[in-house]
Amino acid sequence: MVKIVPLRFITYDPLKDPSKMVYRRPISKPVKAFKGFFSEFLGTLYLVYFCGGSVCAAFAVAGDSAARALLGALIQGMALAALIWAVSGVSGCNLNPAVTLANLLSGRVGLIDSLSYVAAQILGCIAGAGILYGCLPNMYRIDLGVPHLAPGMNTGQAFLMEMMLTCILCLCVLGTSVFNVWDRRLNRIAPYAIGLALFIGVGIGFNFSGGALNPVRVLGPSIISGVWSHHWIYWLSPLVGSILAAFIYRCLLQERFDVIERPGYIAPLIDPSTAVSSY
Repeated sequence: MVKIVPLRFITYDPLKDPSKMVYRRPISKPVKAFKGFFSEFLGTLYLVYFCGGSVCAAFAVAGDSAARALLGALIQGMALAALIWAVSGVSGCNLNPAVTLANLLSGRVGLIDSLSYVAAQILGCIAGAGILYGCLPNMYRIDLGVPHLAPGMNTGQAFLMEMMLTCILCLCVLGTSVFNVWDRRLNRIAPYAIGLALFIGVGIGFNFSGGALNPVRVLGPSIISGVWSHHWIYWLSPLVGSILAAFIYRCLLQERFDVIERPGYIAPLIDPSTAVSSY
C-alpha cells in the first residue's frame, strides 16, 4: 500500500532532531527495475535533445567550423555531466549502449538490467528527437543533428575515429565510477571527468566523423528526420570501442582484490531490513 506523505507548511529536517534517525526503506526488485528503466529513458531523452539541439544551434547562424565544434562539444559535455548528477543514483546513468556494454563486460551491470537499459535508451532517443523536431521550425532542424562524414573522410577512417573516441569515454566511465574500489571519492568527480571526455571527443570528431560516440544519439534523430548517413558506423564503432575499453580495464588495469570477513566484526542485534522507519 502506498503511503501518502502529507504536505508540510514548515520545512522539517529529521537530522536536526536528536530523537530521530534516517532509515532508507528497501524497495522491491520490480520497483527498482522500473526506476532504472525510467531514469535511463528520461536521461537519454534529454541527452539526445541536448546533443541534437547543440548541432542545430551551431549551424543556425553563420560561423566558422571551429566555433561550431566548440559550441557543440561544450553543450554536449556539460549536458552529460548535469544528467549524471540527475539520474546516476538510480541506474548509474548509462545513457549510451556502448557504456552499458562496457559496464556489462566489467561485471558492474547484469544482463537483464543491460537489456532493460538499452531498450529504455532506444525509446528515450526517439522521444528526445521527436520533441526537438517539434521545438524547431523546418529551417533550423538541420537533420536534427544527424552526423555526416566530412568530404574526403572514408568509412574506415570514420570507424577508427569513432571507435577511439568512444573507447576513451568508456575508459573514463570505468575508471571513475566502476573500478574505484579503493577510492570512492572518485565518484564525486565522475560527472566532471565523463563530461570532459565527451567534450574532448565531440570537439575532435565534430568536423570529421560527427563526434557521436553514442549509437542512440544518432538513432533517434535518424528515425525522426529520415536521414540515414553511414548509420552502421555509429553503432558498430562505439560498441567495438566499449569492448576494447572493458578489456583494457578488466584484463590489464584492474587491481585484483578478494572480499574477506572483516576482522573483529560483530553482527548487529537488530536486523536493519526489519527495522521500522522512525518518521
